[in-house]
Formats: sequence, C-alpha cells, structure tokens
Amino acid sequence: MNVSRDELLTQLRALDSYAFEKLIADIWEYRGWDTTVTSPSRDGGIDVIARKDLPFAQKQFIQAKRYARSNKVGVEDVQQYSSLYLDKSPDRDVDADVVALVTTSSLTAPARKKAAEHNLRIVDGETLTEMILEWDLSEIVSEYVDSDAESESAFHDDIDTSVEAYEGSRNWTMVEEFNEMAMASSEDMKLTATADGSVAYTVFHGRSHQNNLEERRNIHHLADLDTEQLDRLKYLANDLGMRFLSGDGPDEWKIYDKGEGAIDPHRTVEIGMRILNGIFGSAFGDANIDVAVGNR
Repeated sequence: MNVSRDELLTQLRALDSYAFEKLIADIWEYRGWDTTVTSPSRDGGIDVIARKDLPFAQKQFIQAKRYARSNKVGVEDVQQYSSLYLDKSPDRDVDADVVALVTTSSLTAPARKKAAEHNLRIVDGETLTEMILEWDLSEIVSEYVDSDAESESAFHDDIDTSVEAYEGSRNWTMVEEFNEMAMASSEDMKLTATADGSVAYTVFHGRSHQNNLEERRNIHHLADLDTEQLDRLKYLANDLGMRFLSGDGPDEWKIYDKGEGAIDPHRTVEIGMRILNGIFGSAFGDANIDVAVGNR
C-alpha cells in the first residue's frame, strides 16, 4: 500500500464500528479462517467469531475496537474481554481456544500486564497496520476506506483547538472546581454547559453501587437531540471509549467513561469539546460553564 503506517491507522480510525469489525473478519479470512460478524444485539461481548478446521479444529473470539489514539484500552476492558473464556451461557457460542482484542489504539501498561495474566491475545494499532502492510492487504482495506469516505466526513468533528489550550481559562477552572467539589462534597453537584443560549449538556458525578467516591464517574447527559445529532453522539461515545445509554426520561441520553483512573479536568474538557464541536458546532471556549448543587 502506498501510504505510511500513520496514514493507514488514521484511515482505520475513521471507519464506523461495524465496518471495522467486517474488515477484521476479512483479514482473518485472508489467513484461512471462516468468520462470522455477530449481530450487535446478540454478540454477548463478541464482535467476530473465527473458526478453522485444519490442521485441527480451532475457534477464536475477537473483540474489534476502533478507538481513537488517545483512548487507550484499560484494565476494566481487559477483564471484561478475558471473561469470555469463562462464560458458559447456554445461549451463546462457547469454548473458544483464543480470545483476542484487535484495536486501533493501544493498551495502558497495567492493562497489557493484565492481558498477559489472562492470556488475552492483543493486536494493537501498530501491530494491525504492520499486518496489513506486510501482507499487502490494500485491496481488502480499500473496500472499506473508500466506501466509508462519506461516513467519515459526516461524523468527524473538527476540534476547535487543543485541550491544553484551555488550561487556565474560566471554563477549565469551572471544570476543575466541579471535579473537586463532586469528589469531596456530600451533596450532588451539577455542571451545565450552555451554547448559543441553550443547554448543550449537563454533567453529574455518578455514584457507584457502594457509593465509593474513587469508583464514581462523570456522567454527561444530553436531551432533545435530532436524529443526526444522536448519531454523532453515538459515534463520539464509541470513539472516546465511553458507554452510551438511554437517559432517565424520554429523549434523554447519557455517556460516561468506563476506564479506570481518577477523574481529571483534561478528560472532562476533552469530552465537552467533542460534544460541543461534533454535535452543536460550537467551540468549548464559547460555551458558558456553570457549577451548582443539583441532581437528576
């Protein structure tokens, strides 16, 4: 292929999730496997099932995760994927010889250690691009990269500036204040981001089942989105490695981080930027951020 490894990885990250899963299945088929891309509603945590009969029967469960470079796979993800070795539910395809994670990103150091402990096979972005270039899979990849060009332009959000550029600004300070107060206060705190006179999103500090402060997560709530905006929210949630769920009321949705680690303003600002840029066409610096006591 007449592209650099970095260019190829950028193209792969621009694919939608299902196209990426199909691409991974095709790469495995090129290597002699029979593959099935699972239904999103029935995958049970498995994206691709690969089988081979010769020289002996083998089966692989593959998690295909098209993640942004900054969205590294964490320990929580590794534990979830490793559990596929143990799940013997009667309604699923069981007994894999190998469980593999294929991602366009990379793993945190603790996650890579945990993967080795649980025998989770890893194909990260660097290895994936090496496979494609070494095996000259340009024809396979071009089927997805070319056909997905329209999708890329429709969903890619133009980041107005770098996250670091906002350090020390009023909005950054408000985010820091919210994170610190939410972690320390016994009261529920609410952050509200307003763009062009309307509420774009609100953030609440979600409680764990045991009300453990260290296990809480910032939960971003959005409401009254049109179909295109909702599609963009789903896209950026997947791109950032966040969970996407319906909200507490009609026409409400929420996204939140699923990885480990302390909440920090850099991440909170990054998510806010992506929401404002990609869904509302506004810059983070032009939004009005307020923090107050409040709950859902």
